[in-house]
Amino acid sequence: MVEFVRKNLEVRIYPTKMDRNDDGEKTVSISKIESNIGITRFIYDKELTFIKNFEKLLIQYGYNVNKLIINDKSCNVLLKMLRVDYSFLKKAESSSRQQAQRDLINAFKRYYDPTIKSDYPVLKTKKKSNKNSFRIMNNKNVRITKDKNGHDKIKLAKLGIVKFRTSKEYRELLHRGSDKNDETVKIKHVTVKKVNGIYYAVFNIKQLYIPEPIIGPKQQVGIDIGCSKLAVLSNGEEIPNLDLNKETDNIIRYQKTMDHHDQYSIRYREAQIQFNKSWQKLLNKRKDYYNKAVNYIVKNSCLVVVQNENIIFWKNDKNLSHSIQLNAPRDFLNRLERKCKQERVKFVKISKYYPSTQICSKCHKINKKISRRENLGIRDWECPHCHTHHDRDVNAAKNILNKGLQIVGTTMQ
Repeated sequence: MVEFVRKNLEVRIYPTKMDRNDDGEKTVSISKIESNIGITRFIYDKELTFIKNFEKLLIQYGYNVNKLIINDKSCNVLLKMLRVDYSFLKKAESSSRQQAQRDLINAFKRYYDPTIKSDYPVLKTKKKSNKNSFRIMNNKNVRITKDKNGHDKIKLAKLGIVKFRTSKEYRELLHRGSDKNDETVKIKHVTVKKVNGIYYAVFNIKQLYIPEPIIGPKQQVGIDIGCSKLAVLSNGEEIPNLDLNKETDNIIRYQKTMDHHDQYSIRYREAQIQFNKSWQKLLNKRKDYYNKAVNYIVKNSCLVVVQNENIIFWKNDKNLSHSIQLNAPRDFLNRLERKCKQERVKFVKISKYYPSTQICSKCHKINKKISRRENLGIRDWECPHCHTHHDRDVNAAKNILNKGLQIVGTTMQ
C-alpha cells in the first residue's frame, strides 16, 4: 500500500522594494506581502464583527445562539458582499481570501467543540496579532522556476517571483514538487509569514513515505520530562537543557535600552531591531537542538512513551517558571509526537496523575515519602521495601515505560 506523509519546509525569502526587477519580470515586493497580510486580517475581522452583531440580534429576539451554524456556505455570502463593498480586496490572491474565511470557521469549530477548551474568536489587530501571514493554495500556480538569468526563484500566484535561500535537500524536494511528471512529491500550499521583520515561505508538501533501513536493534524507551534536565530516558541517557544564557542576557540588555528611550526615537528602533534578532536567534537555536534530539530518539526507537505533564502547573511555581518558559518542554513533546507519527513509531501518552516518581521500578510499590512538592530536591532515594537505590529521573522514566507497555498490551520490562 502506497503511503504519503505531509511535511512543512520553511525557507527564507527576500522580497524586493520594487514590483519589477531590471529584466522587467514581476517580483514579490514588501508592499505586496504587507498588503496581502492586511487583507487577510481585514476579511477575518469584518466577518467576525458581522457574526458578533448577528448573535446579539438573535439574543435580542429570544433565539438560541448555540444553534447558529457557521460554515463555508454561510460565510461565502459574507465574502461576496465584502468584495463588492471593498474593491481593494481584489489585490489579494483568491485562495488567500478564502483561507482567511476558513481560519475563522475553524476558530468557531474549536470554540463549539466541548472536548477543546478554546476561547471565543477575537479580532486580529495589527499590533497584537502574532500571526502576520497568509496562505496560497497550489492550483498549479506555486512552483520553483528560473528567472531570465537562470537562478532559482519561487513563483507565487498573482505576486510574482522571489529570491529564496534553503538547504540542498529542501531545494531538491521543492524542484520535485514543481515537476508535473513527479508523482512522489506535490506542493499542497504555501504560507508566507513575517517574523520579526524577516519573511519566510512555508511549503506544505505531500511526499511518498519511504521507510529508512533499520541498522541495529530498536529499543522501547520511556521519557521523563524535567526542569533541570530536558529529558531522561529509561535506558539511563540524559538530554541536558540547552545553554541560552548569552541570548537571554542580550534580550534583557536590549529591553532595558528600549525602556530608557522614547518609543518613536531612533535609539529605540535600533534597540528593537537588535532585540528581535536576539530573540529569533534564541528560537532558532532551541528549535535546531530539539529537532536533533527528537531525530536521535525516534530513529533508535520502536516505542516511545511519555507522561502528559502539567506544564501550566509548573509555570505557576516561582522556582520553576523561568526554566520552563526558557526551555519550553511542551514544544519538545509536540515535536517528538509529530516525528513519531511521521516515522510510523508507536507513541503513547500516559496520564499526568500517574505517580511515576513515587513507584519503585523493581518491586512496583509506592514510596509516599517523596510525594510532596517540598521533596522535589530529593534526587536519589532507596526503596523501603526492596532496598533498591534509585535515581529519581531514571526510575520515573522506567515506570513511564512500564505503564506504556501495559497500555499497548506487551510484557513489562
